[in-house]
Parts: sequence; structure tokens; C-alpha cells
Amino acid sequence: MSDAELKAKLKARLLAGIGAQIDSIDNAPGDLAALLQGVAFEAAPVGEAPEGAGAPGGGPDDLARMVNAYYDEAFYSRDGIMGLLLGETEFRNIGLWDETTSNQKEASERLFDALLAFLPEKSGRILDVACGMGASTRRLLRHFPAEAIDAINISQKQVETTRANAPGITAQVMNAVDLRFTDASFDNILCIEAAFHFETRRRFLEEALRVLKPGGRLVLSDVLFTSKERLSQYPTLPSAENHLATVQDYRALLEETGFREIDAQDARDRIWRPHFLHVVNKVHEAFLERRLNLVQLTEILWAYYNLDVLTGPCLLVCARK
Repeated sequence: MSDAELKAKLKARLLAGIGAQIDSIDNAPGDLAALLQGVAFEAAPVGEAPEGAGAPGGGPDDLARMVNAYYDEAFYSRDGIMGLLLGETEFRNIGLWDETTSNQKEASERLFDALLAFLPEKSGRILDVACGMGASTRRLLRHFPAEAIDAINISQKQVETTRANAPGITAQVMNAVDLRFTDASFDNILCIEAAFHFETRRRFLEEALRVLKPGGRLVLSDVLFTSKERLSQYPTLPSAENHLATVQDYRALLEETGFREIDAQDARDRIWRPHFLHVVNKVHEAFLERRLNLVQLTEILWAYYNLDVLTGPCLLVCARK
């Protein structure tokens, strides 16, 4: 059976089942209004590309515009899915979980701490690549003086937030694949869950190697997708050239670039799986508390079911120049 046939059967089956449930709702007065809770039908569905994003494949400037359009909206919204799931923290990553982790903030802090643990010495100058809203940059202040910390992001809005969250550090708009620093500028580089947006990882790794001092370390977390075709489906993702399928592929790319002493591990069961279960539980709690309506619940769950199919290995990586 072709993908098109499977898609048609999936739509028919789900729409028929959901339609039958909806048809039965008005058997009791007020049920439909209670489920919908004033849903805004004109609002964009969860997971829809940002307005003006267009189709992928338009080059690095278009990719940066698409990424900014999506994340500058999603990161700062308190009403959408990010606000619901990540509102208690300005970290914007999946996090690292164990049986003691109770919320997303703790998971994100654990991920940061696990990456920093790769660095035997917290000294010298460090670069926070794709710093987001500056939560990671602010946490770096626990280990490094402000004057030793640089942070970069392609979003001016997020750079400004980083400056406010981590006073005294140097934050600027810069693309991770075109680092405007001199050779051997940094002792360490940190990059949390961003390289799957880069055009490409190879270019970023080459630049990271260049600006690291001899013996310097790159520590990062990254998410691999289950096939290169995924990268053509979403306007916030780069070309298929950025695709890596396995931890072994990642390690090989680091070696080809010139890194050594590589530690690359797949922590999907400690990253994606518990985050997924946390989200599913949290959105159901919000629905039961009437903070989400039926449409919002359904769209968020479907977006996460789809993300689970897309999400492959979740890596923790340390490599040395």
C-alpha cells in the first residue's frame, strides 16, 4: 500500500471515529460548549508553519527567517503549547530526565549540568551557541565569570533576552555556521539542542574546531531524525545534507572534521521518552482543569505523536580539538 493510500485510509478512519463521537455530544445539552470552551477556530493549528515561512530550500537566509519566525513566536507565547509546557522556565529544550525529575525546568537544568560535567575544568573562555532566551547562558555564570562568556543566536529578540538574563556577558546575532571570531578564541563551546537546524552540522563543526584553542572542548546535545526526507517536510529544518542517521555517523563526522577524544552517546530513553510522557500527562491535566479545550488537546497530542515518529537518537556529545 502506498503512502498516499495509507494517508487516505488514516484520514477516513480517524475522521469517521471522531465524527461519530462529535455527533453524539449534543445528546446532553451544554456538552459541546463545555468541551470547546470558546475555541478560536480561526487560530492556526498546533504545528502549522509560521505565517510567511514558505517552503524549505530557499537558502541560509530563508532558513534563518523561518526559524526566527517560528521560535520568536513559540518561545515567547504564554498561550500556546510552549507556554503550557515550558512556562515555568526560559530553557527551551527537551531536557534530561530520571525518576526524580518532576518538571521541565528540572529536566532542562539536568541536561545543562550533564553537558557541563563533560568539562573537567570550568575555566577559560566559553561560547554558548544558539543560546535561545539565555537560560543556559545565565546558568554558565555559576561556573564562569561574565567576561569569559559569549553567546550567539540568529534571533535579535532572543539575543536581547539573553543579555537581560545574563548581565555582563557578550551576546550577539551570529550564525553558528559562520562564526565571526578569530582562530583559537575559545577554550570551550556549548550547543544545546540546535544543530539539527544548522545548514549544516559539518559547517558548524568546522567552524567550532577553528575557533577552539588546541585541547579545547565542544559539548552539545542534538536530535537526529528518522530519515533525511523529514528535512524536506518542515520549513524550519535545513536540507537533507544535514541528515545523520546514527550515533556512529555523528562520531564519524566529528572525526572527519578533526575532533578527537569523542564521547557520543544516545540518551533517547532519558531525553525524548520521558519528555513525551510528561507532555502527554501535562496536557491531559490541563484539559481536566479546563485550561485546554478539546481541539487544543487533540492538536497538541497529534503533534507529539507525529514528533515521536520523527525523533531518532538524542545525543550527548563531547569532543576535543
